[in-house]
Amino acid sequence: MLPMSSDLRTLSVQNIHVAIRLINDSSRGTSLAVPLAVSDFLSLSSLWNFSYKHSLISYVDDEPAAVAINCTDRATAEAYNFYWGALPSFRNQRIALALAEASSKMLHDDGYSTFWGDSVPERPVRRWRFVRFYPQHSLVDMQATSLNLGAADSGLEIREIDAEVLSEIPLLPGESFHWCQRPAFLHNAASFFQFFGALAGNTLKAYAVVLAQSSNTILWDLRSPDASSAAGSELLRRLLATNYRAPLTAVRVFEQSYAHRLLTTAGFVVTRRFFTLSRDLRTTCSAETGPPSS
Repeated sequence: MLPMSSDLRTLSVQNIHVAIRLINDSSRGTSLAVPLAVSDFLSLSSLWNFSYKHSLISYVDDEPAAVAINCTDRATAEAYNFYWGALPSFRNQRIALALAEASSKMLHDDGYSTFWGDSVPERPVRRWRFVRFYPQHSLVDMQATSLNLGAADSGLEIREIDAEVLSEIPLLPGESFHWCQRPAFLHNAASFFQFFGALAGNTLKAYAVVLAQSSNTILWDLRSPDASSAAGSELLRRLLATNYRAPLTAVRVFEQSYAHRLLTTAGFVVTRRFFTLSRDLRTTCSAETGPPSS
């Protein structure tokens, strides 16, 4: 039997259809399975700001085998893996592992220092050590069809705010942002979201970031600089009052955070648990992987 040849190609307009097929076929039967059409992929690309330059398709004997879709933030020298997977027929050939190494090496060589990602429920977190990603924070997705909010607080005003305001709001001690909750990410993707603030006079007490979809409403982030439960509750009340579609889904909620405590009290239940993962590219990348072709 002749040895198989493999090569890497960066994502481009010409091979988007290949990437979509790889994502659909490799995610089938997993928690990430959401069939994508071209329009869906392009919308996700705009929302998440995919870096085509840093996203790769792996070919084996000229046949598409695996894909890695990555995002980058030049200002922080950090990257994020949106999707990574191989077709079932190639999984015993360690194609996905080689692709993870190639992505890491390429990002490192282009000046990036940290590579972020998320675990999936069906894969034990310890398995990510094979690609030198290690767990950092425990997160959950939560959902509610009705809310328990108690009496309204008439001293708070709820109104839409500008995404640029978020960069001025301090984090509570011990709290963190997921990649897609960073102010820079939200500013870049502002056209996809609505931003609501709960104000006492001119002081912002809490804010919510909402992604409205045809099937349901996604609470993308919920924060308060001084852990005001009243302000958070009023933001949730606003969502109900403005006829957002139920169920209301809160995504990427850090466990034991302000949002986690508030949403639990309001009646949200956990639907998924996972971890943020990170790889230090400065200490884990070698000079072994060759550059991808375009």
